[in-house]
Amino acid sequence: MAKRTKKDEGGGTAVADSPEKGEQLALIEVDSKHVKQFKRIATKYKAAQKARSAALAEEIKYKDELIDLAKASDIQPDADGRMKFRADGCIISITPRDELVKVKFEEESDEPD
Repeated sequence: MAKRTKKDEGGGTAVADSPEKGEQLALIEVDSKHVKQFKRIATKYKAAQKARSAALAEEIKYKDELIDLAKASDIQPDADGRMKFRADGCIISITPRDELVKVKFEEESDEPD
């Protein structure tokens, strides 16, 4: 932390701790009655975060595979550049420009995307 001096009321100088721009403030300790709760919830949060990251990587992999397969299958896009087709009860809509893929199974037709 940077030390900053300022004039006090008596004309002398006082030293005050203040963070430099971009410098992190000192961390505070949590009251002991909440430590276990914070730790438990933070552990669950990190686990969920890791699972989400892994699921996102897997989703991106499959999305890319769908786009590549659709291009390799010579499916012609409509006027908006979107490819929409049905494959064995699965409705697939791909907008390659935006890398947007929507998949809906016909038995799920009432559920949102």
